Amino acid sequence: MNALFKSAGVLVAAAVAVVAAALPATAATGSPLSANNACPNPVLAQNATGWAVTFGGNGARVAVADHSTAKFAFQIATNSPASIMTLPAAAVTAGQKWTFAADSQITGGGRVTLAVDFYSSTSRRLAHVTGSATNAGTAWARATLATTAPATAARAVVSQTATLTRGARWASTACDYAPVTTPPTTTTKTPTTTPTTTTTTPPPTTTTTTTTPPPTTTTTTTTVPPTTTTTPPPPPPPGDGTEAATVLGWGAPVDGDEFAGTALDTSRWGAYDGPGHNGNGKRRPSQITVANGVMTMSGSADGTTGGMEFKRDRLYGRWETRMQVPAGDSRYHTVLILWPEAEDWPVGGEVDYAETAAGSSTVDFFLHYSASNKQTMASRTIDITQWHNYAVEWTSTGIRGYIDGTLWFTDTNPAHLPPRSMHQTIQLDWFPSGATSTRPSAMNVAWMRYYSL
Repeated sequence: MNALFKSAGVLVAAAVAVVAAALPATAATGSPLSANNACPNPVLAQNATGWAVTFGGNGARVAVADHSTAKFAFQIATNSPASIMTLPAAAVTAGQKWTFAADSQITGGGRVTLAVDFYSSTSRRLAHVTGSATNAGTAWARATLATTAPATAARAVVSQTATLTRGARWASTACDYAPVTTPPTTTTKTPTTTPTTTTTTPPPTTTTTTTTPPPTTTTTTTTVPPTTTTTPPPPPPPGDGTEAATVLGWGAPVDGDEFAGTALDTSRWGAYDGPGHNGNGKRRPSQITVANGVMTMSGSADGTTGGMEFKRDRLYGRWETRMQVPAGDSRYHTVLILWPEAEDWPVGGEVDYAETAAGSSTVDFFLHYSASNKQTMASRTIDITQWHNYAVEWTSTGIRGYIDGTLWFTDTNPAHLPPRSMHQTIQLDWFPSGATSTRPSAMNVAWMRYYSL
């Protein structure tokens, strides 16, 4: 299986051409542009510079007659149930608040989610932020995202993901990046108090000797009941000597997360907030909790689930994750993935180094490669309700998978290896099927560690 439609955008070049108005003309709709709009090419007036297809179809600059502000848009003739579009990037300043927005129109209807990736001046990705999904149809609809540029941010790369019917046409224009200018501090001048000689005439000294009784020392022995706050289960043991890192002598981890806090560390992880896998259900940060050294990702009966990506990408390395999957509904799939930083799936590859379904007795390894999404795989019977250590080693000569320090997958074909850097993602994906209701399910992760080669 794959982790498609994870959503994080990176600039991808695309050849475009002007074509005739391709979307049906209706009454003009659309949004005006802000006076201080920082989007470099908001209405594609001369060309499509900055607008590109990242995934899911072929793009072109087209003329439109039904937008109240723009005469041109960037359109994707889609070939997938989800497409990703990159918008012009913009220079930003650390700590600056922004509202990013763009208009979209989809034949047949669909949903659009805006996302922003912040980069430093040295092109290091600092943060990935995703907005809420917006319904779009033949009338132009505006997707927006308000966020703050993190420390050392210098550039914002804006992208959109649309979930729609395969073959639909998706057009976008009027990108609007408005810095939130802090209004001048309205110094509410307190009017100078004219010394009104307030002759405080004391009230008649009716010395009502209210003999205030001594404070009733009602020794309220607040017997604080023992905090029976149902605490999460105690943390699992850190390992049991079966980590691949221990068995193979990888040394100390150089990155990762031990989930030692009480909430997800957003300096390390970006939580998904948008449509679910393949457009099914939705992903919300609220489905991710951290307590007692365990990150728990939960999926509800209506397909509200979670997903998250590690914010640092690597070309080669070793990743190991300790995971446990409680018995649950097989329509929920837990996946530990290496995903292409360039968001160029399937060309950029995909490494699912542990994929299973809640309630399953097997775990699978999938290595996706090539533009036609070919794959090699391995499967192993295992009790996933127990804690296990899942690892992947990616070198310039091959990819190897380990469970509890034992090799179970190998592919050394150079044509199968990912061509560019990748980053770790953890996902609980919903695959609705059948007439019965989905049962809530979850996955638990004790840690994720990265080791250099």
